[in-house]
Amino acid sequence: MPHAEAAVADGRIVTVDFDVLHGRLAVVRVVGPFADTAQAGLTQTLSSCPADLEATALAARIRAAIPFGVDVSAVLPRSLADAIRRAIGGGTSPRVGNFTPGEVDALTAGWKAYRWRILPERPFSAAMNVAVDEVLSDRGQPCLRFWKWTESAVILGRCQSVQSEVNRDAMRDGGVSLVRRLTGGGAMFVQSHGTITYSLVLPEEAVAGLTIRQSYEACDAWVVRGLRDLGVDAHYVPVNDIACAEGKIGGAAQARRRGGVLHHTTIAYDLKADEMTQFLRIGHEKPNASGVASAAKVVSPLTAQIGHPRETIVGHVLRLFQGFYGGTISALSPAEVSEAEELVHTKYGQPGWTNEFA
Repeated sequence: MPHAEAAVADGRIVTVDFDVLHGRLAVVRVVGPFADTAQAGLTQTLSSCPADLEATALAARIRAAIPFGVDVSAVLPRSLADAIRRAIGGGTSPRVGNFTPGEVDALTAGWKAYRWRILPERPFSAAMNVAVDEVLSDRGQPCLRFWKWTESAVILGRCQSVQSEVNRDAMRDGGVSLVRRLTGGGAMFVQSHGTITYSLVLPEEAVAGLTIRQSYEACDAWVVRGLRDLGVDAHYVPVNDIACAEGKIGGAAQARRRGGVLHHTTIAYDLKADEMTQFLRIGHEKPNASGVASAAKVVSPLTAQIGHPRETIVGHVLRLFQGFYGGTISALSPAEVSEAEELVHTKYGQPGWTNEFA
């Protein structure tokens, strides 16, 4: 049975024993100086990993599995990944996440037949941004929209508890808005300068035959490849993260409705962890355990790896998507803006919606 080991911050050892069955890691056993939840997370993350994953991709998965606040050496994800890679032996294949680029191209080949509408950034409030998503989702035409935030905000997942996920007093003092979105998943903290957000609207047939997990990777593979073009060590980590060995770069959420898929992703560009943890209850005791909990993960913004301006990154990935799948640059119509404004007035700006899961 292959065996790998690496040291944590205080010099104690983490060991990983596993088999390789049908090209994937199996019968994984992790032993180390962690809480049971951390060891279970590492075991689950490594189980069923493709055995030909590159060390950088393994490191991203290991970092993602270690909860926020667990004290480990900064080099543990990379050193443990290198040790696992040596224990496996053999060659590696470049992968977006579980899929190779060639597999992604085959899975999304049909997307080229759609008449994609591409909407560049336009500044809106948080409530208006989530309302625009609903309008575009209801209309159903395949589109890619980049969001622009005019304010700092916490965006709750559809079924999350306000009390469990956010610090309302800190948000009030910091002038941070609170909005509940249509899609599921965890809370996200956004800033006009610190985040890049985009959404995809596409028919369910576009991801037919894929599991929910696989559809997340298919919907974000193009942006992972675009970030790599710019020099970012980026990997898709199931279920819905873009990550590197230093932490989480971005996260995605979806809603399936009216025969379509609404998928959106937020990427940390220059997000400060201390600001995020000031408003989100990450690593803190939660007064209410109800609702969908946000994953407590270390965030690693793009500025930790590259110095490109935010606008350069957005422009590059937009053009890359257009190169892969086509599409016409467009703008919201006055009718769409008016419909979204009405949704803000009747839904997304209303306390009854925001506090539905108190």
